[in-house]
Order: sequence, then C-alpha cells, then structure tokens
Amino acid sequence: MSKRSADDKIERYKAKIRKLEEKQYRKRVRIIDSSDSEEKSDNEPQTIEDAAAPADLPVGEIVEDVTSDHADPEQGPIATPELDPDILLALGEASEDTPQYGEKIHDNLARLWLPILRKGLDKEAKQKLMKQFLIPNNCSLLHAPKLNPEISAFASEATRSKDKRVDAVQQQLGLGITALNKGLSLLLEPDHDKVQAIKYLSDSSRLLCDLHFIETEARKKFVTPGLDRSFLSVIQGVDRDEMLFGSKLPEKIKASKAIEKQGLQIKKVTAAAPKATSSTSSQPSTSNYRGRPQGNWNYPSRYPSARGGRGAPRRTAPAGRPAGRPAALQPQSKPSYQSNRQRAPTHQQ
Repeated sequence: MSKRSADDKIERYKAKIRKLEEKQYRKRVRIIDSSDSEEKSDNEPQTIEDAAAPADLPVGEIVEDVTSDHADPEQGPIATPELDPDILLALGEASEDTPQYGEKIHDNLARLWLPILRKGLDKEAKQKLMKQFLIPNNCSLLHAPKLNPEISAFASEATRSKDKRVDAVQQQLGLGITALNKGLSLLLEPDHDKVQAIKYLSDSSRLLCDLHFIETEARKKFVTPGLDRSFLSVIQGVDRDEMLFGSKLPEKIKASKAIEKQGLQIKKVTAAAPKATSSTSSQPSTSNYRGRPQGNWNYPSRYPSARGGRGAPRRTAPAGRPAGRPAALQPQSKPSYQSNRQRAPTHQQ
C-alpha cells in the first residue's frame, strides 16, 4: 500500500469522526430564552436555535437530524368500540373449546377413581365385584337384552362380534346402576347402615369408572386402523388425560422421528461395511453352489457315435467349408469302399 493511499484513508476517517462529533454537539446545544420570557413560553412555543451546520455537511444529513429529533411518538393500540348489549344478546353466548368443570369432589374420592379411569379395574377384582350384585327382580330391564335368534342367524360375524361387546358394556352398566340403587335404598330406610350404603355407592362408582375406561379403549381401537404402522408403536400404551392419546403426543412423535433418523444413519454404516471385506466374500457359498462334476464325467448322448449323428463327436470343418454352417449338416463324401460294397439281398418271408 502506498503512502498516499494510507494518508487518504486517515483523512477520510478523520472527516467521519468530525461529522459524528458535530452531530452529537448539535443534539446537546440548545439556546433557551432568558428567564424573563418564561411566562410567555406557556402561550408561545419556545424558540430553539440550533448551531449552524458547517458548509461541508450535505443537506441530507441535516434533514435526517431534524426528522429524528421531531419524530412522532409511537401510537398506542386502537381501542375497539364495544357493542351494544342488545346486539351482544342477539349474537348469543360464546362457545369455549375448553371444558367447564364443576366443584371439586373429596380428594380421597378423586384418588380412588382416577387410577381406574386411566388403567381400568383388575380382571379378578372386576369379576369378584360383578358377582356381588344381581339385577333386581322389579327392575329387570337393567339386564342387557339378548339378540333375537332370527336376527343372529342372518347377521354377519362382524355384526355379532360388535353386538357381543355392546352387550357386555350394557350388562356392566346395569350392575353399576344396581349397586347405586342398593346404596340409595339402604339410605332411605329409617335405621340405615351408613357404612354399608357407602360401600354400595363405592362399588357402583368403581364399575362405572371401569366402564368409562372400556369406552376410552374402544375409541382408540376405532381410530388406530387408519394410522400408519410405524406410528402405532408411538401411541401404544399411552395413558389418556384431557386428550385421547395424551397431550404430550407431539413431543413423542418428534422423539420417535429423531430415533428413526438415527437408526437409518446407523443402518447405512453397517450395510456399507461388508463391501470393504476381502474377495473371499464374493465366492458362492458351498451350501447353495453346485460346482461342475469332477473327473471324466459327461452326460450320455442321445445317438450312438458310430452313426455320425448328433451324439457323435463334433468334427472340424475343412478350410473351404463355410464357418457358420455346422459340421454335422455339411455334405460328406462316402468312402470308395462303401460305394463298391453290395447290399445283402433281402429275403421275403
């Protein structure tokens, strides 16, 4: 770099520094009127004289400074006018996506029902509980109705299977209502046993909560046939909450995709490794490869070699014979002794 170009750069940087200093100085310097005119300043705008800009500054920078000093303040959000109450009443109430919950139940009760709603009752405990109650004689319609034999004979296997599932659900629902009414009947008696009534009500709640769990699992089975098989492993064994497959399903999908991507990378590395092995891997295995028979083995010919047919050894063609024509099809000259040889006379019987 020449000395002249270095000096030019230094001068240019000095000019920029002077401009910045003058710009900062103009922002600080203000000439305010004397204190005697302060009373007039309430009605008249205060005069502010900026320092004169040097002649070497361009006009664009002066305009930029003025606009930056007198910039309009940020405008706040525009208030939306409220509608008339009659109009709001005509529009109707707003519907909310989130469910509305009522008052809390006792904490001990909530701790009893929540595990059943998530996992259901144990199979043995459920059967033991259902055997304790029978449908009352004076309310026999609580028993699940059976399918008519005439209809069952013409129904498909899938239809009968669905009806069997609904029949089991109805039967459990009837037993839950039966346990509930036994507790209520006990409370209606004058000398009632409070503890026994609470036990009936608790058994009824257990059956109904388990029924709630059964229907949750049924909904999952309705949805899963339309999903991809690789996605089923993600939702398998997921406990429900406010959502059918859990509210943390998006995070599980992302984690599954990341694991799948890493698995593909590992799979590519292991697949490329056998290619770098020795040449012995390219040889066929002895279990599936049947090599050529050893020794003087040859397949038997269809025609005897003495007749000169297709079974005879292949003869080499003479030099004047066309190369493309097989040797067996070329005209062959018979030996002279065969032409002079007489045939044996044929004897007629």
